[in-house]
Amino acid sequence: MTHGGNVWQGEGPGAWLDYSANIRPEGMPEWVRQALRRGMESAAYYPEAGMERATRAMAAYLGISPECVLPTAGGISAIELAGRVGRETVVLTPCFCEYEQLSPRPVRKVSLLRGERRIAVPEDMRLPEECLVWLCNPLNPVGCAFSREEVLRLLRRVEDAGGWLAVDEAFIEYCPEHSVADMVERCERLLVAGSLTKILGIPGVRLGYLCAAPRVLEGLRKRQRTWELNCFAEAVACALPEHREEVRSDARENARRRERLREQLEGLGLFVYPSQAAFLLVDLGRDARPVVARLKETGILVRECTDFDGLDDGRHLRLAVKGDENNARLIRALGEVPACGENR
Repeated sequence: MTHGGNVWQGEGPGAWLDYSANIRPEGMPEWVRQALRRGMESAAYYPEAGMERATRAMAAYLGISPECVLPTAGGISAIELAGRVGRETVVLTPCFCEYEQLSPRPVRKVSLLRGERRIAVPEDMRLPEECLVWLCNPLNPVGCAFSREEVLRLLRRVEDAGGWLAVDEAFIEYCPEHSVADMVERCERLLVAGSLTKILGIPGVRLGYLCAAPRVLEGLRKRQRTWELNCFAEAVACALPEHREEVRSDARENARRRERLREQLEGLGLFVYPSQAAFLLVDLGRDARPVVARLKETGILVRECTDFDGLDDGRHLRLAVKGDENNARLIRALGEVPACGENR
C-alpha cells in the first residue's frame, strides 16, 4: 500500500471507518461547503490563469508576501515543482514516497531513525554539492515535528553544500509554530510545500502551495500548467484568510483527541511515537497483518507502514486521529485481537 484512503474497495466509501487517511474527521467545514457552492458558479468559465486572487488570499492566510507564494493543485504539484531544483535529491526517511517518485534527479536516502525509536538528523550526514534535501515536517508517518531552530540548522548545512532545502509542511496546520514558510523571502535556498486538503477535509479538491524566494519561484512558475487551480480550489483559497481561527480551533481539537487516543493505545500495551500531527505511529510489537485483516473484517481501514524506509519490519501502523466515538470503536476492535506483543 503506497497511500491510505483506499475506500473505493468493496461497497465503497460509506462502508469503511477509514483510519488510513489523515483527513478532518467531520469532513469539510460549512464555510468550505459554501465556498465550493460559490465556485460552482464559475465552472462555466476558464479559471484565472495567473491565479492572482488565490495567490493574494493564500499569502494573507500564510502571513507572507504574495511574491513568495504559488498556489498549486494539491501538495503533490508543489512537490513536483520543487523537485526541479538541484543536481541530486537527498530524501530524509521515513517519509512520503513522492519525493523520490517525482524526482527527475538521482535520489539518495538518509535515515532519520536513530536507536531506541528516536528521530534526529544525523550529525555526520554528508551532502552532495548542489543537492535538494527533502524534510517532511511534521514527519509522515511518525508525526514528530522539528523546531524552527532545527530546520534552520539543517538549512545552513544544506547551504554550505550549495544546495536547497525543501520542507514539506502538509500537516503544519496541526503545529503552526514549527512552520518556516515566513523564512523563504530571506532564505533563497529554502522552499516550503504545503497542502490544505487534510485540515479542511477536501482531498478531492486539490489545493496546495509552494513558497520560495521571488526569484526562485519565478523560475518554477514557468514550469507550472496553465489553469492550475480549478474553480472550486480557487473559491476555497479565496475564503481562507477570514477562517484562520476556525482552522486553528480544529487543530486544537485534534491535539486533544490525539492525546486521548495515544493514552488508550498505550493502555493496550502498544508503543506510540510522540506526534504533533493528525496521526499516530504505533509499533504493535508483532506482525501487523493479522491485526489489519481483523480490523478490515470489522469495517476499519488502517495504514500499514511496510513501504516506509526503516519501518518495513511489518510491526508498524499509522492511525489517523478521529472523533472520540470512532476512536473508542477502534480501541474496542484492537482490544478484541492480540494486537500487542513484546511491548507488554
